[in-house]
Amino acid sequence: MARYTLIISLAVLVFNFQVFGATWYIENFDKFKNGDIVGQDDWEIVMNQKTSQIQSKVKHGDVGKSVLVSEKTMVLRKFKGSNASTQYVSLFARKDDGPGPLMIYIGGDAVKWGAAAKIDIKAGGIITANKGNAAFPEVLKGKLGQWHHFRLVFDFKKKSYDFYVDGKKVVNGFGFRGEGGKGGVNPALGWIFFGWDHPEVLTAYIDDIEMGDGEGENAGLPKAVDHSDKLVSYWASIKAWE
Repeated sequence: MARYTLIISLAVLVFNFQVFGATWYIENFDKFKNGDIVGQDDWEIVMNQKTSQIQSKVKHGDVGKSVLVSEKTMVLRKFKGSNASTQYVSLFARKDDGPGPLMIYIGGDAVKWGAAAKIDIKAGGIITANKGNAAFPEVLKGKLGQWHHFRLVFDFKKKSYDFYVDGKKVVNGFGFRGEGGKGGVNPALGWIFFGWDHPEVLTAYIDDIEMGDGEGENAGLPKAVDHSDKLVSYWASIKAWE
């Protein structure tokens, strides 16, 4: 009886970790239909541009799908999110070709150019990040045709963010863009949009987006064992001891 109770308790702990953990949004696009992302799972067009595309030729990992981002496209996803003072965004980004930059805007409240953070991958793979309104300095020389893991940690009390690329911290405490001015405010994570709103050619990809409370230290890391697999294992043990 004691063993039976222990196994039940472990299964409940794993289930609770999965359901009530810090992550409140995760998307790998694998269940999306190929074609327009707009109209699927509340993705929409923003800034009067066109829709990005779901495709399976290029993806992060061996199987699945990702978002193809090209010139004159810009798509948005809004969230209810939470009111936690520290929140994170994790995603994989890749720029393959073209002079146009892949632009990623992350913020809250009204959807606006004045995001909390704006990250670009520019020509040659150069990665930039906004330092308040003052500048968009280069933070790392990335590689074209290679997936890079981005993790941004937002401090909504200090109105600043840290930025990690492939596990390396490249930004420490950069201020939000446009905070308190004409750019509006960003009180919490509420949306992400990405694309390139000009005609210069761009071929880029976004995949495996994750958002949640806290710093998300393990976001984007390979999962050794899926939580559902653990539950199956526990259930098998329970059945064996009946």
